[in-house]
Amino acid sequence: MPGDQNSTTPNRQKRKIAYRARHRLLSIERDATYLAGQKRRVSPTLVSNESWPWIPNQQCGSWYVPPTSYTTSVYFKSTDGHVGTYACSLKRLNLHLIELLHQFGGCHLVDSSVRKKLPDSFSRTIPIWCCVMNRIVERYRAEIYGITADGDVTDHRDKWDTKLYTPSSIVTTEEHSLISKLIDSRVQLLYESKAIVDPRRLIRMMEKPLRAQWVVDGKLEDDTPMTDECFSDRCNVDFYTIVCCNPSVYAHTKHVQWMSMDSLEDADQGYYYTPGAADDDATWGRGLTHELFWSQKERLLDPTLSDDVVDALIDALVKNKLHQEDSSFDSEHSKFCIDKIGNLNLWVGSRKAGRPPECWENFDAILNVTEIEYPVMMDSLANQKSSSTRQCFYLQLPIAEGKKDKTELERWMPVGLCFLIQHLKHDRRILVHCAQGRDRSVAVVLALVALVCPLEYPLTLRQDFNEIDVDRLQNLAMVECCEKGNEHKFYLLSGLPFYVVGALLKESGRDIFLKWMHQYSTSQSPLATKESFRIGNIAELLICNLSFSNVLLFLIAMTSFL
Repeated sequence: MPGDQNSTTPNRQKRKIAYRARHRLLSIERDATYLAGQKRRVSPTLVSNESWPWIPNQQCGSWYVPPTSYTTSVYFKSTDGHVGTYACSLKRLNLHLIELLHQFGGCHLVDSSVRKKLPDSFSRTIPIWCCVMNRIVERYRAEIYGITADGDVTDHRDKWDTKLYTPSSIVTTEEHSLISKLIDSRVQLLYESKAIVDPRRLIRMMEKPLRAQWVVDGKLEDDTPMTDECFSDRCNVDFYTIVCCNPSVYAHTKHVQWMSMDSLEDADQGYYYTPGAADDDATWGRGLTHELFWSQKERLLDPTLSDDVVDALIDALVKNKLHQEDSSFDSEHSKFCIDKIGNLNLWVGSRKAGRPPECWENFDAILNVTEIEYPVMMDSLANQKSSSTRQCFYLQLPIAEGKKDKTELERWMPVGLCFLIQHLKHDRRILVHCAQGRDRSVAVVLALVALVCPLEYPLTLRQDFNEIDVDRLQNLAMVECCEKGNEHKFYLLSGLPFYVVGALLKESGRDIFLKWMHQYSTSQSPLATKESFRIGNIAELLICNLSFSNVLLFLIAMTSFL
């Protein structure tokens, strides 16, 4: 491969080469090594914070931190901080981070970006989140305890800082002022949503206000100047400090940088370094995950491998990983791949939980929200039907993971919801799963909860749920469906009439489904809208019924759906 000394290579061609997996992975490894050095350099600088945990911001940040070195992650989305948005997301509150800050006094977050020295998640989303949390806690303290309340929770009240702080090299004074004016409205939205279901606990956790700091190219960034007051001590004891670290180096802004590899004698062998190379891994990673990258790092980063060979190796590793997951199944382990949703007869889980024939020991109906299907699924259903009097049902929604198929998720959603409602009415044990149990399956379950559950803890079905008549949906579908002769045929082994599925998959399918559901609504307002899905109390109620390990994943799940 030609080195950077070949100045005739167009920048467009360089970027195209740099986009390939080999160059991205070598860039990630370079930044991860740099970050390891930063851990030793940054910690002593910030006064007694050597024990502060290093936490990746999904998804990009997870590639730079070995999975064995952290126990949790956060999800601050860059789009929440985009110009004109400036949001504090109600479905990505990251409240577990406050628990860690309470425990350690501070933390380091890791994220990166291809185009910017600091991703918007660091320069805007997190500062907005810190400011909103500081102000909502101030409001809760005044309401619950009163301004003159005594006790530990008010010891720092005279020092409580609710101002906004942003990195001066990224956010201009004008933009900072604009964001500051919007903070109170974001606080009010959070307050009215009741997304924080236990304000007293939040007050106990936040003994001090939150404060962000930023590290770029190994240096601490200054705050955007807004007042005469200056906080010279960056690890002030009156704050919980969040150090936002970007491990990438931004020496070249117009094109990627050629890096020679010291382990090779041939000077023309190397790679194109891209800062923030892990960004948008779905477009370059060929199905590789950050966990698989770290477990196979030595093989993938072999300097003697060409771009094509690395691509082939990734494909083989991904295929082998999927095969291992299938072959290493045991029914006892599958119990840990699922989470029960409240008091419903409903579970959400990963593909492993839906493997036949063991899955039929735990469930009566399975909704598979992936494009991957176990080859023996239909045979296992047939065997189950012949060997048992218990009826079992199965439906696949052929939807790809990630961002690839969000329109298909919307198209198949009425079918999936109809499947769940029908089998919940018959008190069957239902599993909803996707590949990892963290996005598509959760999106379908969350939509169901919004439709058929009162938003109260513990989560249960509406009292009038059994009044929902599936026959009425069939009548509506019959009017829409022009096909004849399918009235008594079922769609595979789902238990749903063939013509109902056909009608719901048409362009008017969503309207048919909502018309059916509105017949059982006591309100004239929509049962569920895109905006209502954003209200965090739905997610918070479900969080009360999920294990802690799945809490963050549950909140992330609706990202692509919305």
